[in-house]
Amino acid sequence: MGMEISSDTGPLPEELTADELWRTSPDALLVVARGGVILAANMAARHLFGYDPGSLVTKSVDDLLPAAAREAHRRQREGFEDEPAPRSMSTRQGLEGMKVDGTCFPVHVSLAPLGNGSGLVIAAVRDMTQWVEAERELRDSEYRRDMAEDHERIARDLHDTVIQELYAAGMALQALQAASDPIQATRLAEIVNGLDATARTIRAVIFDLASPVHSAQGLRTRATEVVSEMIEALGAEPRCQFVGPLDTAVSDDLVEEALAVIRETLTNVAKHAGASTVDLRIQVDRELSIEVVDDGVGLSESVERRSGLANLAARAENHGGSFAAYRAPAGGTAIEWVVPLVPGSSDS
Repeated sequence: MGMEISSDTGPLPEELTADELWRTSPDALLVVARGGVILAANMAARHLFGYDPGSLVTKSVDDLLPAAAREAHRRQREGFEDEPAPRSMSTRQGLEGMKVDGTCFPVHVSLAPLGNGSGLVIAAVRDMTQWVEAERELRDSEYRRDMAEDHERIARDLHDTVIQELYAAGMALQALQAASDPIQATRLAEIVNGLDATARTIRAVIFDLASPVHSAQGLRTRATEVVSEMIEALGAEPRCQFVGPLDTAVSDDLVEEALAVIRETLTNVAKHAGASTVDLRIQVDRELSIEVVDDGVGLSESVERRSGLANLAARAENHGGSFAAYRAPAGGTAIEWVVPLVPGSSDS
């Protein structure tokens, strides 16, 4: 490869030879004969595919592709040999290379015939892993932007329409309550309280929707996963209520702590309570609170049960929070675990 080369605008400097370009090319270069046999490979090609010096020569170029793609590549290669012409094949065609250790990676390949009817082809191969990852990150960013815009629109609609309509309905019911007999007034008061609770829930949803970041690995999703894991042991699916920005306002370390509390509490219920129903409520405001209420036999004096409760209390104390376990008004046990979202804020 000591031949002189020239550009479209005239000869290149004398000291610049094909050998120099071959050695310094950042792209993997392969010279392939008819039938797919590799006649030469530069250092970049050896590094890209992970082969020792000289070990690529005489191999089939088909061996540099995943096994599932080799037959289709063989047909494409034979078609190129019949009608050789410069061409480029991008990652959008799903092209992949395979290293000697079996690792596959996306590639861009450019082909050009060499000589006049020699049957030789030079292939330039470029690793497109970083390019593909950048495209994926761009798509994910665009998706998150679109989702954020949708969330903002939904939050605005909920605030401007649903909340206002609930408020108006509550005011109308309160006006009726004043002119009703005691029984009807009591029922209307219950309905108004229900509307207020619904409005608070919707406001929490609005806050969550308006938050700039949402995570598939946040507390809401992972708590749901823990609950699903516990269904068989409990014998029934807990009724869950999530209030506030669980996926955006809770730090990663506190998420892990909360999951441990949920798992340990539900395990205690499964082992000791004999409950038919279990309610789990997680609320995020200035504090993270976890409440579990069952309709089982109530608190026992067993050493194991008391040890589990002491562990839950210790977890709360470690975060400057509080823990309580007591008999629920309707029977069974209620557990409350509360910690501040910001250390030291529990007294504010």
